[in-house]
Amino acid sequence: RESGEGRGSIIRIGPAGEAGVRFACVMVDTYRHFGRLGLGATFGSKNLKALVVSGTEHVDVPDIKRYKEVYSRLYKTAVGTEVMEKYHDIGTSVNISVLNWLRGLPTKNFLLSSFPEGEKISGEAFAEKHLIRRFSCAGCPIGCVHIAALKTAFSEHHEFEVRRVSYDYEPIYSLGSNLGVKTAEGILQLIDACERLGLDVMSAGVVLSWATEALEKGLITDKETMGLPLQWNGVDGYTKALEFIARAPNEFYAALGRGAEYAAKKYGGLEYAMTLGGNEVSGYHTGPASIVGQLVGVRHSHLDNAGYGIDQKSIKKPMDPEMMVDEMIKEDNSRGVFNSLVACLFARGVYSEDNIIDSLGAVGIVKSRDELQELGKRIFEEKYKFKTQEGFDLSAPRIPRRFYETVSASGMVTAETVQEMLRIYRKKRGWG
Repeated sequence: RESGEGRGSIIRIGPAGEAGVRFACVMVDTYRHFGRLGLGATFGSKNLKALVVSGTEHVDVPDIKRYKEVYSRLYKTAVGTEVMEKYHDIGTSVNISVLNWLRGLPTKNFLLSSFPEGEKISGEAFAEKHLIRRFSCAGCPIGCVHIAALKTAFSEHHEFEVRRVSYDYEPIYSLGSNLGVKTAEGILQLIDACERLGLDVMSAGVVLSWATEALEKGLITDKETMGLPLQWNGVDGYTKALEFIARAPNEFYAALGRGAEYAAKKYGGLEYAMTLGGNEVSGYHTGPASIVGQLVGVRHSHLDNAGYGIDQKSIKKPMDPEMMVDEMIKEDNSRGVFNSLVACLFARGVYSEDNIIDSLGAVGIVKSRDELQELGKRIFEEKYKFKTQEGFDLSAPRIPRRFYETVSASGMVTAETVQEMLRIYRKKRGWG
């Protein structure tokens, strides 16, 4: 319940979290999420449906003049330069066309790396035909949350209703090209289903793509799917399957609710269960750095160290495995600091290291460049210490064979290159 003045932020789970689906998310207000790694299931396990978060503290500013100077500089950088422009105009979905052209857009469970219908589901197509509004997170001037209108039949005897659905690159990949869905309307229908159920869209799409291929190959039958025709571009079947995952009406859907890797260990098809570190992968088949980056990242996320970006840099200016690992470690550490500041990763071009130092200084927190770098390293090491304590082992990771079977934006990736990068990474981290 909200109390006091102002407006609290409401975070809540859906039916998937209540049922303990391992990739259930927590919705933040209306259009943002704690999406990955199953925080919704943690809420559900504690019988916690929602929280209202209300701020009551304030930060003392020792030098208001300096504070205003730094604030003004950051604001002008954010709204008066090209740094944040793409996030406002098209959003991250602008990458659909780019990665499709590069052959780095995972399609049909990574069977392909480009989607013939990519133009129809591009960020530009969404903006031209479906975008109705842009929103900002609290206190942000950018407006990067893109809202589309999805018109659906209200009932058999009545007119239509319009549902407002937010979209980004990752949902379009996971529920679009990854499932062979050819229309923006179909993708919006699936995103909306995930929203209503409280499912992480990325894991949901990867789980469904594994199930589709497993059904094609005869590892599962109509008995397991309860008669649902899971097939590429089968939007209505996928929509119903998402509901079954959230409610687990049989053993198969309960297994899907525990993730693609768990289901594959039970039914087969582990070589194309697209997970790294147990987490369903993001929408990048750009080369070896994307694979290694997600594998070594503390959350097994593409955002831990942006390995996909390192691959793309290497396409323009070739890097050897050691150079890519050095970039990865640098990003691992710096993003630990960035995330601890509760900064938006979209705005990393605004918050350079110098700007972070100035921003902290403006509220009386004095940190040097060396101190920030050491802090980032310490944050990473503390998180990894917990992971290894809980059983994570990087010495023998599972890497889906499919990564080596489908051409990437960097060409064919070899197991030897990936293993060499892992060896270098462990050595540089002092792990032997």
